[in-house]
Amino acid sequence: MLSILCLTLSLAEAAAPSGLDTLQRPASLAPLVAQLSPPVVSLSVQKRVAFEAPSMPEWARPYFEAPGPQRASGQGSGFLISADGYLLTNHHVVDGAEAVLVTLTDGREFPARVVGKDERTDVALLKIDTAVSLPYATLGESAGVQPGDWSLAVGNPFGLEHSVTLGIVSAKGRSIGAGPYDDFIQTQASINPGNSGGPLFDIEGRVIGINTAIVGQGIGFAIPIDQVKPMLDELKTRGSVSRGWLGVQLAELDAGNASAMGATDGGVAVAQVTVGTPAEKAGLKAGDVVLSVDGVAVREAPGLVRAVGARKPGETLKLDILREGKRRSISVLLAARPEEDALARPSSPGGADPAPPADVRLDGLTVRDVNGEGAFAGHLKEGDRLVSVDGAAVKDEVAATRALLRPGPHRILVLRQGQELLVLVPGK
Repeated sequence: MLSILCLTLSLAEAAAPSGLDTLQRPASLAPLVAQLSPPVVSLSVQKRVAFEAPSMPEWARPYFEAPGPQRASGQGSGFLISADGYLLTNHHVVDGAEAVLVTLTDGREFPARVVGKDERTDVALLKIDTAVSLPYATLGESAGVQPGDWSLAVGNPFGLEHSVTLGIVSAKGRSIGAGPYDDFIQTQASINPGNSGGPLFDIEGRVIGINTAIVGQGIGFAIPIDQVKPMLDELKTRGSVSRGWLGVQLAELDAGNASAMGATDGGVAVAQVTVGTPAEKAGLKAGDVVLSVDGVAVREAPGLVRAVGARKPGETLKLDILREGKRRSISVLLAARPEEDALARPSSPGGADPAPPADVRLDGLTVRDVNGEGAFAGHLKEGDRLVSVDGAAVKDEVAATRALLRPGPHRILVLRQGQELLVLVPGK
């Protein structure tokens, strides 16, 4: 059993300001670190890299032969998760690797092979082929981790093997633009180059994340282990991860549009439904607002993307939606997300003044021209055909112009390249 860290909190005296006066740290974490270090490994990676010829005059090029294949070496961290040699690290640590050498704390070295990887979450699973039983870490649960909890990062920063840092979890659910499934744990335990792929432990010695990114000084990010555990079987058996796919583009609702659409408790707007996708087959339409997935409320687009991506192709999702002010439920049979597909990131345009008549010029119900300095710039496009404005169908150019002249925000349903698209224009 791992030692339990006791934190002694001293209350301020009555005359002092209310709150905590002191926070006494343990005398030493050495016994805990001694138990956590053996499963943490150092990775030495050999990669092939493209050669870039130096700049030189054209007449000189025939006198220089092209060099042979170029290789580069890199370092990272990882940690064993089973006695038979499976270990986790970051995808970016081993991406393009031709050879991976694993070094344990006791100096033993083993070649490893990449069994599976997932670029979207930056996770890779490696395997050491050996009959020797190896030390391994215990995977914990990240769902219960809270800001203020202690965390320890163990890895090989700057090639300095088996370094340990301590800090509190400073936030959860962070999105840093790394991918569609961003949901990072933010920690004050120092993470530096070379720490990538190493474990983030809780104070009881269980892995709660994989250290993966640094932003600024003193701010590190780890992939929650709860996001990784469901992927392990697929990474072992097929080498990649399959995810559910709806086939929609999403848009965040600002306060004005949310109120106008009756989404008082939040939700995510469907901006466009791609033809032939599970969303279209289920009857989802541009302009719908998704309120929940399988009974769990969604407040923003990344949450909906993660909820869908956590399910497998062939599974059925129940979406509670709002359509024209009325709630209804839709069941969607998910398909496999295509490799080349990427869900459009919701735009976050700033506020703008209500549009004067010159901001949009119409030819009947078709947009002929959009003022690049006006409120509709970046939203409506030349060739869009207006279907409805703010939930009301527009029958002619006069009705459409009047609707667009009203102060925003606006919800405009258009036909663009033969597909319905919901365009959200913010107000002031």
